[in-house]
Amino acid sequence: MTMKHTAAVVILAATTLWAQSSSPSVPAAPGGPAGSRPVLPVSNAAAVSAQEKAKNDAHLRIEEMGDTLAKMHTLLKQMQAKTAASTAKDSIAKANLELWELMLNDLDKQYDQMRNELHAREDLEARRAAMYKQSEDKAAAARAEQIKKAAQGAAAASQGPATPAESTNPAAPAPSSSPN
Repeated sequence: MTMKHTAAVVILAATTLWAQSSSPSVPAAPGGPAGSRPVLPVSNAAAVSAQEKAKNDAHLRIEEMGDTLAKMHTLLKQMQAKTAASTAKDSIAKANLELWELMLNDLDKQYDQMRNELHAREDLEARRAAMYKQSEDKAAAARAEQIKKAAQGAAAASQGPATPAESTNPAAPAPSSSPN
């Protein structure tokens, strides 16, 4: 009877963690779909803190699921040892243990998949941030170049256009072809 209760508790814990893992990692913006951001935010601090909170929550959920799976594996080993130690070869107990093994193997696969997806998402976010930084740097360089050209144009305009009299200096000696 205690084996059934333990099994029920473990299944309940696993399904609860699994259900929690399907929640969106980025909260929905008001008036928009999940993950959408306003085009011109007044401050990026709220979005950054929400993103960090979501990232921390995802790490916490995965860590909790890993801990639960480790406990489930320990419990399965204890149940296998208890069944092996008993003299009666109960086919129902054997089937129950096989079912637990299958379930734990499937949960292990899902856990690994969730971890890999989280790492891939973090890698994608890091690349996205690097691309935005590169784009911002290029835009800043282009603005600086435009300002430089505008300053040069303003300096040239303040000097005024050159007149033909200024371009040829009458006081200068005329070049001669021979030194004598």
